Amino acid sequence: METLQTPSYSGGTLPRFVAVEGPDGSGTSTQTRLLAEALRARGVPCHESLEPTTGPVGQLIKRILRGKEPACSDFRETERLLAHLFAADRQYHLHHRDEGLVKLVSEGTVALSTRYFFSSYAYNARSAEQFELIDRLNRDFPLPEAVVYLSCPVDELLRRLGNRPQLELYEKREELIRVMDTYERILEPVTERVVRVDSSLPRAEVHKAVLAGVTRILGLEWN
Repeated sequence: METLQTPSYSGGTLPRFVAVEGPDGSGTSTQTRLLAEALRARGVPCHESLEPTTGPVGQLIKRILRGKEPACSDFRETERLLAHLFAADRQYHLHHRDEGLVKLVSEGTVALSTRYFFSSYAYNARSAEQFELIDRLNRDFPLPEAVVYLSCPVDELLRRLGNRPQLELYEKREELIRVMDTYERILEPVTERVVRVDSSLPRAEVHKAVLAGVTRILGLEWN
């Protein structure tokens, strides 16, 4: 196996931005929603979003991942295509005129995103060549101030995914194991801003740990 380098992470930090990451089935969407509800209940302005976004490029990505859109004849080229599309969608996510994350946090809003560029590294960087491409496409995007990483045993992930009507491209045992291994490596350089939670625990316990970790890193206070 090739030894892959660590990401550049040279785009600085976007304050009040929180990315929620984890393998498919780990509960990222649920925990983003619960975190947003808890912050709003405490008077913190909050915006939820996700990647791929609901924009035109994000919708194309979803169609490719679900096998509804013809991509490239070669899987390697499909992954290169996805790397470029995710970077374009991320630019849209950050800098959209009305709901771009950069604009929102400048107005004092806490911006939450289910997935960010960590997912590109974790899912698409299966070789040194692909890693270099993803790093080049993403190195100038800012880091979140906090990253929630939801870990989960692979058997539990597969059990949860088995309830879905249709599995996506990366929702297989070997892919999930590879993705989780990559997450551990790419998050190690920014460990001080990572909130790690075992999402196989009861949902309420996971949420409590996520909320505590995020409020500590962001320095949020309330009575």
